[in-house]
Amino acid sequence: MLQSDDSEAKADKETKKAEARGSFDQARAAYGAAEDRLKAAFAKYPPFIPDNDPRKDEKERTHNALMQAQLQKAVVDYEQGQTYPLNSKERTDLMSKGLAQFEELYKKYRTQMAGLTARMWQAKCYEERGDLGPAMGIYNELMEHTAPQLRALQRYVGYFRIIVLGKRKEYALAADDSVRWLDAHNSVEAKRSKEGLGVQFELAKNIIAQLPGVKSEGEKSAAVKRIGDVLGNVVRYSSPFKAEAITLLKKYKPGAAVRAEDVARMNYDDALAQAEQALAAQEWERAEALLRQAVRRAETARNVDQLNTARYDLAFCFYMSKRYYEAFVLSEHLARRYPKAGLAAKAAEIGLASLGEAYNVYTQVDHAADLNNLVELALYTAETYPDFEQGDTARMLLGQIYHGTGRYPKAIEAYSSVRAKSSKSLDARTKLGATHWEQSQSLRRAGKTAEADAATAKAVETLQAALKSRQDAGAPATDPALLGNACDLADIFLETAKPDAALKLLEPLSKAQGTATGAIVARLTADLLRAHIGVNQVDQAMADMGTLEKVGGDGNLTQLYYGLGKLLEKEMDALKKKGDGAGLNRTQSAYLKFLTALVNSKSGQTYDSLQWAGENMLTLNKPADAEGVFSRILKMFETDAKFQSAPGAADRVFRTRVKLSGAYRGEAKFGEAESLIAQLQTENPKAIEVMMEKGMLLEDQAAAKNAGAAWSKAYAQWRLIADRLGLMRVKPVEYFDAWYHAAFCLNKAGKPKEAKQTLALVMRLSPRLGNPEMKLKYDALLGQMK
Repeated sequence: MLQSDDSEAKADKETKKAEARGSFDQARAAYGAAEDRLKAAFAKYPPFIPDNDPRKDEKERTHNALMQAQLQKAVVDYEQGQTYPLNSKERTDLMSKGLAQFEELYKKYRTQMAGLTARMWQAKCYEERGDLGPAMGIYNELMEHTAPQLRALQRYVGYFRIIVLGKRKEYALAADDSVRWLDAHNSVEAKRSKEGLGVQFELAKNIIAQLPGVKSEGEKSAAVKRIGDVLGNVVRYSSPFKAEAITLLKKYKPGAAVRAEDVARMNYDDALAQAEQALAAQEWERAEALLRQAVRRAETARNVDQLNTARYDLAFCFYMSKRYYEAFVLSEHLARRYPKAGLAAKAAEIGLASLGEAYNVYTQVDHAADLNNLVELALYTAETYPDFEQGDTARMLLGQIYHGTGRYPKAIEAYSSVRAKSSKSLDARTKLGATHWEQSQSLRRAGKTAEADAATAKAVETLQAALKSRQDAGAPATDPALLGNACDLADIFLETAKPDAALKLLEPLSKAQGTATGAIVARLTADLLRAHIGVNQVDQAMADMGTLEKVGGDGNLTQLYYGLGKLLEKEMDALKKKGDGAGLNRTQSAYLKFLTALVNSKSGQTYDSLQWAGENMLTLNKPADAEGVFSRILKMFETDAKFQSAPGAADRVFRTRVKLSGAYRGEAKFGEAESLIAQLQTENPKAIEVMMEKGMLLEDQAAAKNAGAAWSKAYAQWRLIADRLGLMRVKPVEYFDAWYHAAFCLNKAGKPKEAKQTLALVMRLSPRLGNPEMKLKYDALLGQMK
């Protein structure tokens, strides 16, 4: 089930909060370690040091660093508390913990800056837990200090004091204080700072709160204009207040249609300023009209810098309004025509993003041309801005394109060229490791075993180095990028028959997740499940499945189950090819125990978990067990009103009935299988799944009878399927599978020449046969024919 935009946004917000909490845990540990180190260093100095002793300055610096570490550790508790809902236990506990630390620091250092700063945060903790009186008392106390060195601190205190006035519903006083603050700190830098934007936001909110009491229409109109002007300035810059400010701005200064004559009278500065407000409020049509006027004014004045600024904003406007090709043309022009302009690199980045979106959205347009243009711009950006983040963005994009199109050496070159000091460096190294792995798979399919082994070793080495760098940099075990890195490495261990190595890597990370959910935790748990099965730890695998159902989300379970089944099948296939009979038997045995335990579980069963178990029992050639599972599914869900009312319920039951026929067939219950297939054909006469199941039934019956006529009947069914699928413009894999079975039946019917001709014709017309696995099947069948 697809999530709504609101639920997706909420889920994304919760994910980011979880990541932030992990970062706070990391910061707390770092400040704690620094505190311990600085305490030990400070304790080495004697209590009294003469003024002329150089150690005095060293001691003072060490003491200041110690106070800052203690202060910042307490601030971490306060800030982490803010990530939890109001009145929640977590928030209350963290605020109380922070408050106790701030009080202690103030008592110890009340005459020093660290102590006074702790005093401010002590008041903030009071405020956050609703004790506004004590908070205001401390803020007033700090504002009464006259020492010049406290001016910077008082800038924050004044802002916090305004917030308390608003919470106490003293809106007029809060608005007056806001105006005084802005008059006292009237520099551009101060007004664009976080606290400066916060004061302006509070001013707007406090004017809004007073609107119901304004009787005069003139006064109300002036107040609304003032609100719009103040909010318009807030939304122009990135800050924690921007999103809410945009919402209020839309309400109190709605984007009415822009009158052409009004815009035409604007000078460059006015048009650009209003355009930036419109961009922040996501009023794309209004922003476009204003930016076009700014472009005209800049062209008339022949001011290239102004022109480029307006063009850059216009390209951004096009991108945000999903006019990707227009955004691409404008931003590429700016990047190529003025490569040294201040906004040129950013323009190139917009161009890359625009064409990337166009490639994904407009799939019916000239896809190849879009991809070629994207590669050309990425190459230009990487070459023109080699020492900029935009250059690294281009290299990452090139790596993704080359990787996705199977050009692994070029992808490796692109990822390897990302600068070591880039913010994208670790991601590049992780993707580089994944590309080495894909290259090894490609080489192995081509029969180049030595080269494949070398590429696999390189993949493991690269991913291990990237993971260590993330850990050395202090990334918490909950960091999604670190988890993705670890899962990439674990996948290689699992697919190269090293489940012990995967388990050693994943278990500590899994324990650190707590109650976290989401796609990356689901992937981690799925890999851990595979590792537990690989080492025959069935009970742990069952626990993993329970976790998987909790963290995966209803919409992802089917994909997770089927994907996991495919991976496990692949592992067993690899063991077969290696001739590792003992390893194969061990893995199959553990896998079957796991499936049986899952089916016998008394709670937590879902359609998806049972269907997945049944299908994999069929794969393990346990048709009787599979029959029991499929019969149980039909008994449970065919009459379940809630299940039947869900989208896709009929398709799910249909799939189960088809698989039940396969189970009957595997047990040689041909009569039951024939009866069920006849019912399914009546209900779904065109369903290819039923036609193929009938083909498999006829084939199994022919094998049981070992009669030429029976094999001919089976051949006719597979030929019918192949002819029907052959009418499709793009041949599905079932088309090639049908011809495979048709040839198999011909050979069994004593017609090897016709069978070879059938396979040869299909292979000549479609050399790839849909996928490498099908090609191997064809080759194996040809090898069996005399």
